[in-house]
Amino acid sequence: MKKQKHIVFTGGGTLGHVIPNIPLIDHYQKAGWRVSYIGSKKGEERNKIESLGITYYVVRTGKLRRYFSWQNFLDVFNVIIAIIQSLFLMLRLRPNVLFSKGGYVALPPVVGAWIARVPIVIHESDMTPGLTTKLSQRFASKICVSFQNTMKFFDEDKVLWTGLPVRSLVFEANREKGLSISGFTGDRPLLLVFGGSLGAEFLNKLVRENIQNGNLDAFDVVNVCGKGQVDAHIKRKNYVQFESLSDDFLHLMEASDLVITRGGATSLFELLAMKKLHIIIPLSKKSSRGDQIENAQYFDRLNVSSFIEEDAYSWQKIKEMIDTTISNKVATLGKINDLDFSNATQKVLDVLKLIAK
Repeated sequence: MKKQKHIVFTGGGTLGHVIPNIPLIDHYQKAGWRVSYIGSKKGEERNKIESLGITYYVVRTGKLRRYFSWQNFLDVFNVIIAIIQSLFLMLRLRPNVLFSKGGYVALPPVVGAWIARVPIVIHESDMTPGLTTKLSQRFASKICVSFQNTMKFFDEDKVLWTGLPVRSLVFEANREKGLSISGFTGDRPLLLVFGGSLGAEFLNKLVRENIQNGNLDAFDVVNVCGKGQVDAHIKRKNYVQFESLSDDFLHLMEASDLVITRGGATSLFELLAMKKLHIIIPLSKKSSRGDQIENAQYFDRLNVSSFIEEDAYSWQKIKEMIDTTISNKVATLGKINDLDFSNATQKVLDVLKLIAK
């Protein structure tokens, strides 16, 4: 009897490191492969992956920090333990290939797979590589990147520009279902505000201030604010809050006329694939390595996104950007139509097919 082929995925910390795996997982499940996932015990990835009926293996996690912290010393041991755990998993599972989407949980599985001689493909979402990708690249057989400009950071014999895989539901989402979820009728423009899977305190504060003072009275506003961040004190007819929405979120995005968001690559690629007007307020360099700013600047140069840095925010500037974005709708959608998002998943699948033993 022919042995069932097996692929192991890893990546997590935020759903941005998980969601691009979904169309790949869907393909391998339909193709009859065994699919497993390695992640952290309490990361955002666990609930999402287990909801798909995929076997989920937990390893220790140690956060990879770019700054001094006494926790770095403890996390060195956590990473070493996680590498040992990952190695034993690889020796037991003997997968045909490991696919890493990044995040601090992904480095130990990559190293474990390399020691066990399992082929490795990694994918970098952002314009510049994150720390996990930088550390993982030496162990990888191939490196896929979302942006063509990102290729310069890697060995030309390893790197391939594939784009970022997006979920099939992105192309199947339904406006009427989204309106039903929101509770609004669609008689007024729908403004969606969200900050990624972990929420965004700055965006929550921004939208709530301007809802309460009447600046957003022209819109029905949906705020996906993150776990534990719903403010029950705000009672406005044109404002509704959700902690999170899983796949229903894409229906809500399809119903929206304008989106204000952070600069995570996964969210931006999905917004563009759905041809949605949007304004990006990326995390500042005080709170990140600046990858969201770079993503926002790239799409702003292509004239498909509008962006303003968090430190430069004022309501007047946001109001001007809202008005300009809406008035430039036809031209912006024309630019977005010139982008091709349909082949990214297949390009990554082709790389995996080439590398899997």
